[in-house]
Amino acid sequence: MITLSYYPGCSLKTSSKFYEESLKSVLSFYGIALEELDDWSCCGASAAPTIDEQLMYILSARNLAIAEEAGYPLFVPCSACYNRCVITNVTMKKDRARREEINGIIHPLHCTGTVHIHNIIEVLHDYVGIERIAKEICYDLSSITVVPYYGCVLTRMMNIDTFDDKEDPTSMDSLLWACGVRLTTWPYKMECCGAAKTFTTKEITYGLSGKIMDMALSLHADAIVTPCPLCQMNLDLLPYLGRKEENLPVLFLTEIYELALFGTLKGKESHIIPVEKVIQSIKGNRSTRT
Repeated sequence: MITLSYYPGCSLKTSSKFYEESLKSVLSFYGIALEELDDWSCCGASAAPTIDEQLMYILSARNLAIAEEAGYPLFVPCSACYNRCVITNVTMKKDRARREEINGIIHPLHCTGTVHIHNIIEVLHDYVGIERIAKEICYDLSSITVVPYYGCVLTRMMNIDTFDDKEDPTSMDSLLWACGVRLTTWPYKMECCGAAKTFTTKEITYGLSGKIMDMALSLHADAIVTPCPLCQMNLDLLPYLGRKEENLPVLFLTEIYELALFGTLKGKESHIIPVEKVIQSIKGNRSTRT
């Protein structure tokens, strides 16, 4: 059994609760236990740094300090939270003056910037592995064509070494390939969906997310797959934002794993754009690779 500290962030306890259910189910199958951080708090996500960069460091450093005390590598599934945690972790390790200032604010907690932080792509790659994933799938997903959508914040971190190429990541592609789906390469894997503009200027999200959806449809995909809660929510909200055109299901990466392992989705009723067609396409189609 592998144990990871777990920082869910705000969205996995509210709008994306079904993402938490999905990832816990999948990681449990692979023998990975999650220890949720005690007394964690909001990291500031996309809002804090636009108001006060120091506030972002303070909020994230508090959670990182708790994770350091726990003693396990830290799993952060939300792309925005992951971005903030990694940037803060590197800053706290390298910038002594800022480290001392922030530690004075979060005292008695103490952050050194030494915790190892992983997103869901890294966890599946590093703790499970492509070979095991491909060997243990139970349902044949070869009838499903997907486009991998990384979003704009997962790898774009200036002056920081990232787990994948900053502008052309491919790590999620290999994880999807291992599950047996058909992959379509496309130019919109890093396009912005509108992010938090959904709360203030819905027209921006409607336009940006609509372009992503149109491109996926033009490539005859059956679903868009993302690891990001905000990206999933914005694309899935398109019918409520006024889009009358066809929409594709927007699945979390771990939901593809649910389909490959269990043949269904726990959170299917939580999707706004129906996912039943994707589920039906694999029903009774058990893989011969197990």
